[in-house]
Amino acid sequence: MYRKTRASLASTILAMTMTVLATVVSTSVASAAPDGRAAFVAEAREAGLSVEQATGLQNEVDAYLTKLDGKGTQISPNQIDLKGAVLNIPVPGEKQPRQLGDMGVAAEGPNSTECVGGARYGWFCAYQNQNLSGANIGMYRCGVTWSIPWVTTGSWDNNQTAGTQPLLTFTNGSTWWMPAARSVQTTGVNWAPVRNIRPC
Repeated sequence: MYRKTRASLASTILAMTMTVLATVVSTSVASAAPDGRAAFVAEAREAGLSVEQATGLQNEVDAYLTKLDGKGTQISPNQIDLKGAVLNIPVPGEKQPRQLGDMGVAAEGPNSTECVGGARYGWFCAYQNQNLSGANIGMYRCGVTWSIPWVTTGSWDNNQTAGTQPLLTFTNGSTWWMPAARSVQTTGVNWAPVRNIRPC
């Protein structure tokens, strides 16, 4: 009887220890994302944004990360790296993205100004809104397709090597070869039926 009670007590202690360990592990995993979020908010504050602007911007970044379903990584307060493209998000209330803090993919060239005022040479830029404004996706790697996360009326600018044609795929599966570089459409681009774009 004493042995049985002792064995039962040992089982109970083991179960309690495992529960405590599981709680500690899950708590540390759950806090990893908020810690990164807080760091980007702090970086935005250091760049001169108010608490409301920095928090609002991070909320927008979080919404994009959810839409992208794991296909993007936040690398600065307003930039998401897509591995060959970069999604740039304006501060709430502003029309264009601007550089905030360190650009996380600077070694590859892109930063939040590559699409501002039109695409820099070698880039294809898709814009959330008309007149090359709002959030933008700057694409610089060939052979890869990127989803368009908007259902707005936007614009695009193709400033890749002369003659390069992006391939646009619609949600119904049909495709359209876009005009060759150098070309731009500043108004009337309906992003709602667009699934993705392969820039080259």
